[in-house]
Amino acid sequence: MHSDEFSKLCKYCDNIILSDINSELTLSYSKLHVIKNHPEFNNEYFLEKSIKKKSKYVKTNFFFGILRYVKSFFNEDKNFYFKSKKEKKIQCLVISSLINLRHLNHDEDFYYGSLLQQLKKKNIESKLILRNDTNLSSKKVYKKLKKNKIILSKRTLIIYEIYFIILAFCTYLKFNLFVKKFNYKKKKINFFSLRSFGYIVSNLRQSLQIEKLVKIFKPRFLIITFEGHAWERLVIKRLKKFENIKIFAYQFSAVTKNHHSLFRSINTDLDPDCILTTGNNTYNMFSKKYNCPIKIIGSKKSLKRNLNINFRRNMKKTKNSILILPEAYISESRSLLNFCIKISEIYKHYKFYLRLHPMIHFDQIDVDIKKYNNIEVSNVSLEEDFKRTSVFIYRGSASAIEASAYGLIPIYYGPYNFANVNPLFQVLSRKSYITDPKKFENLINSYSSKERKKIKLYSLDFFEKLKLNKNIFKSL
Repeated sequence: MHSDEFSKLCKYCDNIILSDINSELTLSYSKLHVIKNHPEFNNEYFLEKSIKKKSKYVKTNFFFGILRYVKSFFNEDKNFYFKSKKEKKIQCLVISSLINLRHLNHDEDFYYGSLLQQLKKKNIESKLILRNDTNLSSKKVYKKLKKNKIILSKRTLIIYEIYFIILAFCTYLKFNLFVKKFNYKKKKINFFSLRSFGYIVSNLRQSLQIEKLVKIFKPRFLIITFEGHAWERLVIKRLKKFENIKIFAYQFSAVTKNHHSLFRSINTDLDPDCILTTGNNTYNMFSKKYNCPIKIIGSKKSLKRNLNINFRRNMKKTKNSILILPEAYISESRSLLNFCIKISEIYKHYKFYLRLHPMIHFDQIDVDIKKYNNIEVSNVSLEEDFKRTSVFIYRGSASAIEASAYGLIPIYYGPYNFANVNPLFQVLSRKSYITDPKKFENLINSYSSKERKKIKLYSLDFFEKLKLNKNIFKSL
């Protein structure tokens, strides 16, 4: 989507929220929170022709979604799962998300890294609450849990679920009957589909569950991840009524040129009490948009510990090993892999390693790579992938910053001036954007040592080392 149309969409959705600012139902509708100008997000508003032709597939998914929802009444316990029901007061509750079962029993959290361990060293008792974003039931996840964590269930009391469904349907009717439709390319577009209003149920449920946990543990502080989603704002709104709790929102990932809802301050009732950032870059962005305190605590993604890596030694690495870094979307992973297949057919002397996001399984991509001897799905650690490659191809993956910090050459797949989702947009020149596989080798060879060093140093500075200062809690 072109930037002017994207801005128009953002203004349209923001105005709906602002016109009904006190309504939790309006706030809980995910589509009104425009995350960024990205093909995957844009499809939520304007379905591509190829997707429209697959209406049977969409309807089938909708049917199975309802079936899974009904099953959850029988497969899940209400609200949440945790070891002891007689818990004492906890100073800090931390909300995270489980996107892959492999992360369940890790000491470090996928998003927060060692934050909970650092809280413990500061004598701040904390407990981790996981939103279950896997396809497994929370009951099955809980059976595999070995750590002292809380898993949110995929249902609450049945009477609440029925109530949420009724509210979601009434909101669907309200939006379709009384809200002016969005004008896009001189056409009126109605993207208020019944299917999309199902998110209201999930958002209302999770905010209710978190509120119940706050009443149980009576924390002084709550830390949530911050990406600009509806559930984040809804949780903030619900918990602002508790006078003795302060809400911290942790922006943990990279940002792109066209992020919107993350940097959109609504009002004090919907904004966090404090925003925690990963480094100076995002600190400056938030400072221009929000009036609440902004604090830098860093990120587990920081590679500053590797500053002793010899840059010249990295420069001498072979350029024939390529790392493919797709985002957490099946279509994006497929598109990026197919582009690399085209490159591999032209330049057979390159070796490609596909590193999928933890939310994606290779079978979902539905691309046969058996006949391509120079393409392999990675099953090693991220750092091992960095060590064995010298170039990476990507779109919106936050790992791009880590890869370039390690000294790899960045190649962005996509046009420069259309739906730019590049997390390295501030430092990457126009030449580094590619859509023609025939230009791949010339692009790699065009990088000078000076350019590579500039990108590397920028990326090293983007994520500060994760270090929690206890004073951030005292300052509020």
